Amino acid sequence: MKKMSNPFKFGSAVTGEQYYDRTLDGEKLYSTIAGGSSNIVLYAPRRYGKTSLVKKVIEKWAADGFTCLYFDMMKIDSVESFCEKYASAVYAAESAAEKIMRLIGSGLSSLRPKFTVDDNGKPTVELDFTTRRFSVNDLEEVLDLPEKVAGGQRTFVVIFDEFQEIATWAGKIPMEGVFRGCIQHHNSVRYVFLGSKTHMLQRMFSDHARPFYNSARILQLDKPPIEESRRFVSERFASVDIVIGKEAVDKVLELSHNIPYYVQALSSEIYENVMAGSGKKISLEDVDDAADSLVDMKREQYEIILEDLSGAQRRLLSALAASPTDCFEEEYRRKFGLGQSSTVHGALLKLVAKGYVERLKAVYFVGDPFFARYLNSASYEVRRDK
Repeated sequence: MKKMSNPFKFGSAVTGEQYYDRTLDGEKLYSTIAGGSSNIVLYAPRRYGKTSLVKKVIEKWAADGFTCLYFDMMKIDSVESFCEKYASAVYAAESAAEKIMRLIGSGLSSLRPKFTVDDNGKPTVELDFTTRRFSVNDLEEVLDLPEKVAGGQRTFVVIFDEFQEIATWAGKIPMEGVFRGCIQHHNSVRYVFLGSKTHMLQRMFSDHARPFYNSARILQLDKPPIEESRRFVSERFASVDIVIGKEAVDKVLELSHNIPYYVQALSSEIYENVMAGSGKKISLEDVDDAADSLVDMKREQYEIILEDLSGAQRRLLSALAASPTDCFEEEYRRKFGLGQSSTVHGALLKLVAKGYVERLKAVYFVGDPFFARYLNSASYEVRRDK
């Protein structure tokens, strides 16, 4: 008998039946941009489904006739790299090849654009950075490309994923100021700024001393409604003729902290285990066993992480795994042996910067629930002869 396909997917943006239907979040994102009332900042910790949500809404914007350009800043390490890849993205977004080549050629004439096709058949633009020093004006010309291509005749929607990364690029160009200076004059381009380093993105758009202050509507993506998650898990298992009761579903959501990526990961592992055992109904023990399997699969990775942390960082990480908190007062520090407030503050900054600790609604917690499970597990085993 042919094995059915696993009904759960994780590790990349999901679509179709494997997508969480975040109806209210999607409607708010869609209508704000479609109505042209504001640019949007959308932030949430890693694995909350920001990219999947935006790519779902892109389908609606495109159906409305908008030209949508999704651009991942995490893959960029310099302003020169950004300019080439962003120009290439705008080039690829225009179907009239001769027209776009003329516009890019005239707009970036000082950088001598060369139009090519990469190994995957995608249109690319190569820019010449060798003949003179790269300038602010060069970056401005690249950023203005979508506005020039739109020409007041249509609307571009540009989505910058992990936008906070521009603050990490080396160089003397004031990136935030240049980006803001260009974007504020664009009438035919609407922008969505995504980010998972919530502390960085919040400061970028909420600090009155920084260029992007008050420049966009800020939306925080929370966990999905619990009923939505319950329905998703139950229906996906039912699609492959597997029964999962409410208690087992709730256990899945509890252990995964109702974070979409981890809900899918745990459910996927349960499916693999149940099918391997020819089972058709999921028990609470099945859920726990699958969670332990996920921890075992990542145990070496977790151990490597801990090896690279200081003692203070390890203690704080273990404390947050056991008890997430919004307050590091003396009682909490004494309970977990964390030391002085300054020591905790320093360790916390490092753990947040490394992405091991997240902050949502002022509460700090270990972002990966299975890393937290690993940290909370006993550090020893006892076996006795029967």
